[in-house]
Amino acid sequence: MKLHYILAAGALAIMALTACDAHVSDDHEAFENANADVEKLTAQYASAFSYDNGSNGSNKVRVINNSGYECRLDYIVGTTMLGCGKENYVDVVVPFAGDLEFTATMLYKGVFVPVTIPVHVDVLDNALDPLFQALTNGSADGKTWQWWADENPDGSYTYIDGSWGCVGGGGYGWSATGPNWVCYGIGQADEWTGQMVTMDEWVKFDLDGGPNVTMHYSDGSEKKGTFSLVSSTTPEKAALGWVGTMKMTVPLPHQIVDGQSSWYLDLPAEFDVAMLDDEHLILIAPGGGGAHIICDDSWAISSTHWTFKVKK
Repeated sequence: MKLHYILAAGALAIMALTACDAHVSDDHEAFENANADVEKLTAQYASAFSYDNGSNGSNKVRVINNSGYECRLDYIVGTTMLGCGKENYVDVVVPFAGDLEFTATMLYKGVFVPVTIPVHVDVLDNALDPLFQALTNGSADGKTWQWWADENPDGSYTYIDGSWGCVGGGGYGWSATGPNWVCYGIGQADEWTGQMVTMDEWVKFDLDGGPNVTMHYSDGSEKKGTFSLVSSTTPEKAALGWVGTMKMTVPLPHQIVDGQSSWYLDLPAEFDVAMLDDEHLILIAPGGGGAHIICDDSWAISSTHWTFKVKK
């Protein structure tokens, strides 16, 4: 089952969530006002949602809605409509083990009512999205990625054809014979952040109870956050061989944030996934790189690229 992470809050705000014929026992008259007490409604409907993933705690989860209201179900890596009445369940596959939280959101008398559904998964016995598998090994332990560079016998690192070293700017694209990027290699200082590019910088993705990401920076500090991964992209980007998009709530090494320069995205930053297989990961942020980048005219939009390989 291919998982699509849909972040469309604006569209969801106008979604017509409708009531079904069957209702749980409640006191609707107590909430006639459009400014209803959401906390009371949430508590009232909490027991109306349940799940079933078998005796083995499978990552294929059936979510059941007995609230009497159609709702939107957020199952961490995707959203779907969850009906009521006879069709009051939906089956979803998640790439996580552990204690999870799904959210069912109902629209009741003009008020959005979010209900948390605690879910526990013990085994990942259903096929994961290939990108999640490649990024994380499909496990709670996860996978660690370091700069895509070649280690020489003397312990130094050099560029590899196709990776152009580590972090650098260039045209808005990527291929094995891409444009002439301006790159920062191992041992060089990033002119924008002042940081030294080192092989001690890495990023880890894991599925321990959710989509977790850990960044390890050149100064030895670490930041933890979450990521989302969409296994689809626009036809134009797919034609370049790109495979999806990713958002992260913490900055990559050498990513400028907090308005230091207008050409970087605010967090959570969204990146194009130009390559992701079992060994290599290339992320691209549009508009990055700064005015010092000189690109081929056919690559009209500058960007910044991060090139990783699996840390052995």
